[in-house]
Amino acid sequence: MNGGEATQQKVEKESQEQSEEEVLRAKVSLLEEKIKECEKKSEIYLTQLKYLQADFENYRKRFEVELERKVALFKEALMLNLIPIKEDLERAIAALSDKNSSLLEGVKVVAENLKAVLSKEGLEEIEALGAKFDPNLHEAYSYVSKEDCEDGVITSVIRKGYKLNGKVIRASLVEVNKREEAAQN
Repeated sequence: MNGGEATQQKVEKESQEQSEEEVLRAKVSLLEEKIKECEKKSEIYLTQLKYLQADFENYRKRFEVELERKVALFKEALMLNLIPIKEDLERAIAALSDKNSSLLEGVKVVAENLKAVLSKEGLEEIEALGAKFDPNLHEAYSYVSKEDCEDGVITSVIRKGYKLNGKVIRASLVEVNKREEAAQN
């Protein structure tokens, strides 16, 4: 090999190494661009996922609230249908003349069991007799004038009222004291 050929080969080799280096740099640059592009896409996907997760959480909460509301409405309707049965049993107990009857004892047991179940589900009677009239709890059926009683006090309960978990589902139908002099003023 002569000196010119060696130099030429050396130049070609260097040129080839430089071109390989440039090709590799171009590939690295291309890969870096692809990585940046993938990172942007992953950020977009992550943001979309977070929004989707938040939307789903909001949907779940709305669904639970709606379900609770529907259950409460159903429970209220059921209680309003069971209250007359409870009251019929109470009237039957009061009407039975033979106080030692086994029938009376059986009806009392049924009435107590029903009352316990209703109470367990959150039903409570509104205490009205002797209480001050409250339009949120009571419905005035009539007024009477008794001097021995304070104005606005309930003197008689025509129909019991009930609350379900603190909410009035049926107001008490009551007779309220209203003195004559208060009525004239």
